[in-house]
Amino acid sequence: MNQPILSIDVSKSKSYAATFLSYNQPIQKPFSFKHSQSDMKVLLSMLIDLEDVSGLKPHVVLEATGNFSKPIVSYFESNGYPVVILNPISTHIQKKKAIRKVKTDPVDVNRIAQVYYLENFKSNVPLESHILELRNLSRQYIRFANLYTETQNQLTSILDLVFPHFGQVFSHIRGKTALNVLSLFPTPESIISASREDLIDALKPAKKTKEWYEIKADLLIQAARDSVPDTLGSFSNVSALNNYIEMLKHQQKILLDIKQQMLFWAKQSPYYDLLLSIPGIGELTAMTILAEIGDIKKFPTSKQLVAFAGLDPSVFESGKFKASHSKISKRGSTYLRRALYQSTVAGISNRVGGPVNEVLYSFYSKKLAEGKPSKVAIIATSNKLLRIIFGVLKNNQPFEVK
Repeated sequence: MNQPILSIDVSKSKSYAATFLSYNQPIQKPFSFKHSQSDMKVLLSMLIDLEDVSGLKPHVVLEATGNFSKPIVSYFESNGYPVVILNPISTHIQKKKAIRKVKTDPVDVNRIAQVYYLENFKSNVPLESHILELRNLSRQYIRFANLYTETQNQLTSILDLVFPHFGQVFSHIRGKTALNVLSLFPTPESIISASREDLIDALKPAKKTKEWYEIKADLLIQAARDSVPDTLGSFSNVSALNNYIEMLKHQQKILLDIKQQMLFWAKQSPYYDLLLSIPGIGELTAMTILAEIGDIKKFPTSKQLVAFAGLDPSVFESGKFKASHSKISKRGSTYLRRALYQSTVAGISNRVGGPVNEVLYSFYSKKLAEGKPSKVAIIATSNKLLRIIFGVLKNNQPFEVK
């Protein structure tokens, strides 16, 4: 393979690189460089020299290393050089083949180049700008949602000390009305000493009927009378409670803002409405699935898409032994797998009018009838959902029950 490359072993602030004219034909031995403008310009000049010598556009080859590699990928792609991103699994396999177990950055640079040449990798296809924005926002949303869940748990923990029976009045303490009442009347004593009119005013964000306000006010008073709070350290607990309330409100605003941005970018793609046509897939899961898959043309077959999601079975064979039960590989996008799992659970839900998604429900029921545990059946149904998604996007046609 006569393809010139710049091979890079990426680390946090300092990486190693080497240039190759072709397989087993190094030009520049491994050297270290900093992630600075001056050092990156030196690498660009080396790529220009490589192109002059070979007459071919050099590829930049590196391993996927999360946030460490992203600025480097962006830098070279914006300067017009194709980037090949290797799966670390490939280089790890090559490392295991070596007789001597050596782990140094210069050796890893050569190993990355060797994997590239032996497996004949193609350059990375840059994501469309709207998909890249959507993917970043989608992952930010998940991280903030995790923080939001943790804050709710902390609020509930403090509430059990300060106002134990408050949760019996509101099914969701994260709701606007519950948080408003709690911020104004954080303790049983404050509820009992408040006027009925003040309690009803605190309930007004719910925008319900007068009768509803009266019933809720009675329930709040009863919950306050029944509660036995922890009076030790009560001042600090109330202070912490107020802090968590403010944190929840702020996090709610952040999540809403991110979701609105996600919706803006998702609507730039025709795939978004197609995904929403599949029962079980809601706005958030549709945006996450779109962000992870991107252009469906990257996947010639549904099997490749399933592998990308890590829903393909892992294979274990040794001699005459073959495993009778194979787990999924989990080597693909965890974000995509999570969105598919959530959509599947929603799709197999059996409502008053019948299943949300008849196709998924039927498939799931079949797996249960075969003796599969519920979670295994859900994962198998997630695989089925992903194949449905592949067909819908490939054919550019909304979902229809046949």
